[in-house]
Amino acid sequence: MAGKYKVYLVMGVIERDGYTLYCTVLFFDSQGLYLGKHRKLMPTALERIIWGFGDGSTIPVYETPIGKIGALICWENRMPLLRTALYGKGIEIYCAPTADSRDVWQASMTHIALEGGCFVLSANQFCRRKDYPSPPEYAFGSIDEEPSPDSIVCAGGSVIISPSGAVLAGPNYDGEALISADLDLGEITRAKFDFDVVGHYARPEVLSLTVRDHPSIPVNFTSAEKTEGSQKSVTSNSLHT
Repeated sequence: MAGKYKVYLVMGVIERDGYTLYCTVLFFDSQGLYLGKHRKLMPTALERIIWGFGDGSTIPVYETPIGKIGALICWENRMPLLRTALYGKGIEIYCAPTADSRDVWQASMTHIALEGGCFVLSANQFCRRKDYPSPPEYAFGSIDEEPSPDSIVCAGGSVIISPSGAVLAGPNYDGEALISADLDLGEITRAKFDFDVVGHYARPEVLSLTVRDHPSIPVNFTSAEKTEGSQKSVTSNSLHT
């Protein structure tokens, strides 16, 4: 779809790796090529029963002709240090897919746009009860009575916000919709002139962040490390010769 319509696509999936599931965002370029992924670092509440935990190796920001693109998922957008990691990579188009349709989410998105000096694109689902399987296969445990088929169970609220905090499109609560806006990347420069959280407004001698961006692997085999080391040694000697 990305290649057909020549768009950069950021989409949410449930990823399976072995016997573990992850809440994941995938990135595709305008040619339809897969760029990489971000795994949700901290699943929220009961999500931790189902989903695995991401690590520092999948917190990417991709440099593209339309700007530097990255994403965080739902409530991990409320983690200040994780946001700062994206700011440190120069994010310009900050994608925030969510399932939170409350008004307070809009306040968070505006704050992130101002804090990061970036465009924030937050997409949320608009769903009615009939979009889910019927009971008893699927029941809404947080609702006292079974909602009617047309009852809204997630009201949407997708929004696009500029680095100055201006709402460019949305928030949309009217049903399924496509929202769009023209992004002037010059606004980022103007916003950073006032406030650059990882630049002239930072105080690294007082406050700093270290990101462990290597994969967290539960099992490491020393024989594999020795083999890799031997291969590097052979390559080095060959080049020297």
